[in-house]
Amino acid sequence: GRGDLPSGGYRIAVGEAAGRATVALDGTGADGLFHAVQTLRQLVAEGAVAGVTVRDWPGTAVRGMTEGFYGQPWTREERLEQISFMGRTKQNRYLYAPGDDPYRLARWREPYPAGERAGFRELAERARAEHVTLGWAVSPGQAMCMASDQDVRALTEKADAMWALGVRVFQLQFQNVSYSEWHCDLDAETFGDGPKAAARAQTRVAGALARHLEERYPGSEPLSVLPTEFHQDGATDYRTALAAELDDRVQVAWTGVGVVPEKITGSELAGARAAFRRPLVTMDNYPVNDYAQDRVFLGPYTGREPAVASGSAALLANAMEQASASRIPLFTAADFAWNPRAYDPDASWRAAVEDLAGGDAAARDALLALAGNSAGSVLGAEESAYLRPLLDAFWGSRADASRRDRAAKELRAAFSV
Repeated sequence: GRGDLPSGGYRIAVGEAAGRATVALDGTGADGLFHAVQTLRQLVAEGAVAGVTVRDWPGTAVRGMTEGFYGQPWTREERLEQISFMGRTKQNRYLYAPGDDPYRLARWREPYPAGERAGFRELAERARAEHVTLGWAVSPGQAMCMASDQDVRALTEKADAMWALGVRVFQLQFQNVSYSEWHCDLDAETFGDGPKAAARAQTRVAGALARHLEERYPGSEPLSVLPTEFHQDGATDYRTALAAELDDRVQVAWTGVGVVPEKITGSELAGARAAFRRPLVTMDNYPVNDYAQDRVFLGPYTGREPAVASGSAALLANAMEQASASRIPLFTAADFAWNPRAYDPDASWRAAVEDLAGGDAAARDALLALAGNSAGSVLGAEESAYLRPLLDAFWGSRADASRRDRAAKELRAAFSV
C-alpha cells in the first residue's frame, strides 16, 4: 500500500504479472511518479532491469539549491543544465538569488531586460518538466522606503512580473539592512531606529507581500524572509520583535549558527525556531566559495544532524560560481536531504563523481583526483586524504627494493591522473 507514503514518495516492483515480465511504478502525486522514473533510470543497464522492490520517500519536503553567490552569475545554459541535474537527483527547489544581480537589488523596481525575461521563461519551463519549483529572491532593503505604500506596491508589481515569467515561490531578503540608516524620512518618522524598528519595518513589507501573493495566487507556496539576523544564536531584541509582528503565513530563513557553520545541530534549529516562532528554511552556505575565490569545495556534505533535514520547511544548499563542479557537493546535499538517517557521505560522494563523469571511466578517475584534492572546507575533511596510504606505503617500503618500486609506481600513477 501507498497510504502511508508522503507527497513525493513512490513504489517500484519488478517481477511477473500474469506471466509477463513487468515493471510497476506508482507514486504519491505527480512528483512521486517522477521520482520513481528517476530511480528506474538507475536500475536499467544494457536493456535489463534489476529485480527489486522499492518503497522510497523524501525525508525533507523541500530540498534543493540556491544560486546565491557573489560573483559572475551563471549563464542560461548552466542554469538549464543545473535544473536537469536537480530533476534526476530528486531535488525540487531552485532559488534564484545571485549576489550581483542588480534587478533584484538596487534596481529591483525595474523589469528585467527582454533577453533575461526570456531566460526566466525558459528556466521555468525546464523546471516544470523536471518537477522543480523556481524561486526568486528580492533584496530591496538598500533602496526602499518601507513605510511607503507606493514602494510596497512597486514590490508586489515586481513579484507579479516574475510570476508571469514562471517564478512560483518568493523570498524577501534583509541580510544587509542597517538598524539606523533609513532611505527616506518617512521610515524614520514611522519606525524610529534600532533593531526593533528595523524588525517592524521589515514585517510591514513582508506582511504586505505575503497577503498579496495569497490573494492573487491562492494556494501558492509561502513567502520566506531572510532576516537581518539570519545566523545569530537564540533570541535577541530584533528577533523577538520580528517574531511578534511577522505575518503567520511567512517562513523564516537562516543559515545555522554562523554564516558558514562547521556543524548545524537539531538543538540549534529548535532554538532558532523558538526564537522566530515560524517554520525555518535552512539556507546552508555550503559549498559556496565567494569568500574563498581561490578554492573550490568538492567534499561531501557533512556536519548536519538528521533533525536539520526533517525539521526544516526547506533545506537549500548554496552553490559555487563553478556550476558543474558544484554538482559534486550538491549531489551529496540532495542525498542527505532525501534520506538523512541513512546518509553515507563517502558513498554519496563517489556516486556524485560517477554521476558527473557520465559513465566515462577516465573522466571519473580525473574527477576523483580533482575532488579528492579539493575536499577540505569549513565543514572539515582532510585535503588529499586519498594520497596518505600511498605515501605511507612508499615511505614504509624503502628497505625492500621490489616493494619500493611497486609503491613508487602506484604513487606516481596517482600523481599523474
